[in-house]
Amino acid sequence: MLKKQWGLITLALVMVWSIMGGTVSAAAAQNQIRVYLDQVEMKFDVPPTIKNGVTFVQFRPLFEGLDYTVKWNNAAKRINADNGETKLQLIVGKKSAHIDGQRTQLPAAPYISKGSTLVPLRFVAEATDYNVTWNQQKKTIHIETGKVDDKTKTQVTAFVNKLSRAENERSLEKISSLIDNNAPFYEEMIHDYSEYFKSQGQVTYTNINPVNMYDYGATVFVTKTNTWKSGPFYFDVEQELILKLTKASNGNLQLFYEGVISESYAAEQLIGKNPVVPIKVKSAIEETLNTQYKGYNTENKQLLLSAFDPTTWIYRDVTSLLEDGWFDEFDYKLSATEINIVQYDGETAIVHTEESDLEGDHTSMYYMKQNLAGKWLIADTFVILHDEDGESRSSLSDSREAKSIH
Repeated sequence: MLKKQWGLITLALVMVWSIMGGTVSAAAAQNQIRVYLDQVEMKFDVPPTIKNGVTFVQFRPLFEGLDYTVKWNNAAKRINADNGETKLQLIVGKKSAHIDGQRTQLPAAPYISKGSTLVPLRFVAEATDYNVTWNQQKKTIHIETGKVDDKTKTQVTAFVNKLSRAENERSLEKISSLIDNNAPFYEEMIHDYSEYFKSQGQVTYTNINPVNMYDYGATVFVTKTNTWKSGPFYFDVEQELILKLTKASNGNLQLFYEGVISESYAAEQLIGKNPVVPIKVKSAIEETLNTQYKGYNTENKQLLLSAFDPTTWIYRDVTSLLEDGWFDEFDYKLSATEINIVQYDGETAIVHTEESDLEGDHTSMYYMKQNLAGKWLIADTFVILHDEDGESRSSLSDSREAKSIH
């Protein structure tokens, strides 16, 4: 969807630029516009043209070049195209089209010129989800299918493996060199890695699937498994990620954006377990959790922080969020309907809770440690949110998403 949105934004600019370029005659623009499909210039019987600020291209040669079978119904003046996955339908003179049976509006109606049907360029992006760009200076249109060849797969896999090695080596210097300085969350990403590298663990990337490759970078789907070994604790997690990669000036790939599609925590398998736990320990753990709830509900920063282990990343992130005015933006009415200790070894515990807040019910998991004074403190946590679309998970390890957790 992101690719399609950018494609449509780019195509909207085509219309603006076309109007602004009023000093160029329509005939001259018609002669100059060239179309490239994956860097190969396409040939048309009727060249691309601009009418009333809308760029038109000849339908049949373009979509046949995109592996569509095109059929023409002369009586109905209707075009049908099918590539085995997507079905398209347009009617000459109508400002609407159908993509897999779904109606979509066109900026202008297709028309016939010299026996050929021309359609708005915008429809190319809507129908194919390919990246379509316009070069105003050169009067060129580039359509990139993003098809991934073996060379591209090798390049992307090599980058992901390099990312994995940097993470497993806990090298902030190497990680920094792999992140695009213009990434929208660059500082937050570096912060998260610096906290994360204080622990020892193992990262593996599997199911590396580059789905699109362009001159400026690539879109990649991967599965990332993160397993804790020692040091400050974090919950083991498996994530389905989408990575947006850009190309540096030297041609090397860099990480621009990392988005979580879904994730699951190994600790979820502990829900329902019932280990033997001393009554005093149960009471102490419940007291800490209730202190946390009270801190949120009364907006008492000191009380809230007293529930967290001050040696952990989560304590530092909560402190930072509070300093940034977290309580000025959010109200709470947190409470627990269930508190169950599902793993216990005498010094640490994993706790499953069912909680209620102003926005509804959710499930939380806590990793808790006993300090030298004998007090049980929160060292890590994640939340399972329940809504009509299913479940989603959040962790305070990403401070950008922390405000959605409680």
